[in-house]
Parts: sequence; C-alpha cells; structure tokens
Amino acid sequence: MSENLYLISDVAKRLDVPPHRVAYLFLTRKLAEPKMRLGNRRIFTEADVRRVCKALGRTAEVREKEACG
Repeated sequence: MSENLYLISDVAKRLDVPPHRVAYLFLTRKLAEPKMRLGNRRIFTEADVRRVCKALGRTAEVREKEACG
C-alpha cells in the first residue's frame, strides 16, 4: 500500500490557495510541522492536507472534494 505524498505547492493547488498561505500557518506556528521532510522541503500526507484544510477554513470551495475529508 502506497500513500500519496505532496509538496507545499501541491497542497496549495488542491486547496486552491496561494502557497504562501499554507507556509504562513507553519511560520506562525498555527499548525505543527509535518512529520516528514526531504532535504529542506515539507512533505505532506493526506492527514496533513486535511489539517491544513481545516486550519484555512476551506470546505465547499475546495477544488477536490476529498481534500478536506
């Protein structure tokens, strides 16, 4: 079983927001950092994408319905 992994730009596209809005959540410590990193890049799992979605208050307007679970 393989899990989909995403970069911050992928998460931003799925949630239809600019990447800096997602990064801001981590810079201001409103969300904990994702557990995985590759080099110096954040790697997001589906659970991380749902956390970001909830923190941004995104629901109905999300491009992919399953993004916010």
